[in-house]
Amino acid sequence: MPTPDTESLFVAELTKAQVKMRIYLAKLLANSPSTDDVLQECNKVLWVKRDDWDPETIFLKWAYRVCFFQVKAYFRNQSREKLVFNDELLDILGKEDPDQNNPKDREIAMNQCLGKLDNQDRSLLLERYQGELSVDQLAQREGISPNTLSQKLLRLRHQLLICIQVNLKTI
Repeated sequence: MPTPDTESLFVAELTKAQVKMRIYLAKLLANSPSTDDVLQECNKVLWVKRDDWDPETIFLKWAYRVCFFQVKAYFRNQSREKLVFNDELLDILGKEDPDQNNPKDREIAMNQCLGKLDNQDRSLLLERYQGELSVDQLAQREGISPNTLSQKLLRLRHQLLICIQVNLKTI
């Protein structure tokens, strides 16, 4: 039976882990609308097994293992769905370390990297992904082919990705 201190610590750790658990589950479930349902199932299992948790260990690692097995159970129950990850893919995804950066860190890194782009490239990216113009419409306006514009956007996104990854390592 857990002591009141241990149970308070468990509740605090579980509460703190909710966002990261949801992100982990969304990855494993390919952003399925069922992510929140599986998260609730994970919370129930964690609560039932709270006596098994050793406060000397990292709570999140233990919680991720529970999430992993709940996803496997979810897929078993959903086997009649058209798109279900096989066990091999799920094992690969489950072994990846969860992203330790929070969404705010990624947003800060992205804004820093956008600021490093020249005005024309930044405007083009923002217009494409925040605006309502299609690639065809933007290409016509820019006087280039849609394929050329797509390639340019691909290079810019890749440049942003590398910059963001470097920035996140320093945060």
